[in-house]
Amino acid sequence: MLKAINRIPAGTFLVPMVLSMILVSIFPNMYNIGGTTAQTFAQGTSIVIGLLVFAAGTTLDLRTIGPLLKRHLPMIIFKLVLSTVFVVVFYFLFGVEGTMGISLLSFACVTYSLNPAVALAIHTSYGDQQFGAAYGVFGILGMSFTPLICISLLTSDGGAGAIDWNPIISIFIPLIAGMLLGNIDTSFREFFAPMVGKLLPFLGWNLGAGMSIQDAIASGVPGFIMTAIFLVLMLPLIPFDKFVTKNNGGVDGAAIWNVAGMSVANPAIVGAALPHLFNSAEVARATAIVMMACIITSILSPIVAQRLFKKEYGAENMQELLGDQALDTTA
Repeated sequence: MLKAINRIPAGTFLVPMVLSMILVSIFPNMYNIGGTTAQTFAQGTSIVIGLLVFAAGTTLDLRTIGPLLKRHLPMIIFKLVLSTVFVVVFYFLFGVEGTMGISLLSFACVTYSLNPAVALAIHTSYGDQQFGAAYGVFGILGMSFTPLICISLLTSDGGAGAIDWNPIISIFIPLIAGMLLGNIDTSFREFFAPMVGKLLPFLGWNLGAGMSIQDAIASGVPGFIMTAIFLVLMLPLIPFDKFVTKNNGGVDGAAIWNVAGMSVANPAIVGAALPHLFNSAEVARATAIVMMACIITSILSPIVAQRLFKKEYGAENMQELLGDQALDTTA
């Protein structure tokens, strides 16, 4: 069974996520038992991410920080600039109310988002064990930080003071702890590094438990339209990686061609900070739209990444890599 799962793009992450989402959609109260069960399978996302970032941090040699930033920072900046340009254009064309059932709130929360958990799964699946060290920076784009700042500036509302900085800071603490430990003694690096791949199924299952097919369907046609718009507008991420940064044949771009599960909470956060702009009904519609975009892109992104990897490096290299991972998981 594990070999079959490994043949699926980011399978050890994606299969548990989809199964968990289906089960929770059918049995929404299945984790009401609480306690260890709920913490392990439904409420453990932050814990698993913290452990993943910590483990990835132990693998990061301080001497490699320069190359790590050189590889990932241009993509982060490009994504941020691209998203900002499109949000500004949307605002000046359609205003706060938006068009086709898509408001500025929905558009900004989807467009700015990327799913660092899916990116981590993709990078890990294709041999990049150090991506977790960059997780914190990518993770910021999935939070409410960017849409809130942009909407506040566009509407001259200065809502930056409403931002809770603690989640942003907290992403980096496990990373720094892991880096320190791994550089003090490389034996810790060898001990913790295998955790990255083995924790991906738990990450996928926990993220799936936070998704609901019914909630996504509630977004209706605007949810599908917004998802399609996002995929088209963010498509330049792939050629940017392939032809500009020339890092990974477009795989790095496909890895962030998605919407984060954590972004589902962003409409409520932005709405609470700017209540005069967005009422509760609009927040609810935007939340459903973000959920729809998250589900579709989290499934599509790994599939595209696999095809790009196969095209760039060949099917033989991919099969060899997946075979090594299967051996590692059974070790």
